[in-house]
Amino acid sequence: MTPAQLLVPLAVLVTGLVTAAVAGPLLRRLPEPTAEDPPGYAELPTPRFLLAVGLGSASAAAVAWTALPATVQPLWTVLAVGGVLLAGVDLATTWLPLRLVQLTWAAMAVAALTGAALGGGWAQLVRSAVGAAVAGALYLLVWTASRGGFGFGDVRYAPLLGAAAAAHGWRLLLLALLTGTLVGGVVGLVQLVRRRRGGFAYAPSMLLGAYLAVLTRWTG
Repeated sequence: MTPAQLLVPLAVLVTGLVTAAVAGPLLRRLPEPTAEDPPGYAELPTPRFLLAVGLGSASAAAVAWTALPATVQPLWTVLAVGGVLLAGVDLATTWLPLRLVQLTWAAMAVAALTGAALGGGWAQLVRSAVGAAVAGALYLLVWTASRGGFGFGDVRYAPLLGAAAAAHGWRLLLLALLTGTLVGGVVGLVQLVRRRRGGFAYAPSMLLGAYLAVLTRWTG
């Protein structure tokens, strides 16, 4: 196996291990949610949770490294680490902690600059910035129209997906947004069928939609 062929499995392994390793320290330093009786962030990093986010992160990295060019990998690596961790927290608590979102925003900004320096150029950097703004604006519109029926944490989460998807191209951005909406709609229907009232974690659907979009584009 050549060094180039070793890069993908190595990147996948490192991404998963890094996510599992940083999850505990990060979550234990977050201010606890203010709801009446939510699961505490500090209680989340159990072995089962760390294994789940580690495997999810590695799987996300495997999709990105297999289907997308090297110039966008810094952004998709941030999504595979911070995006997956945030989705895991949302799934466990239905909350997206602001400080962790902000940290991931900062990491995504650095990743966008790195991707541009690695050969993506100014065009990729501009696409990433516009994609983040477009995704955030669309989810802000949905949040406004829903009058509180849609979590504002998802509005903050959307620019991460927009930045990573648009770095590759506008088509992937559109496909990621549409697929995430479809996945979220299916989950919502399942909730109705099961007669479960109240909100549900939407960030995992958004994230899964982005990676399904990558797979659809790759196989199509």
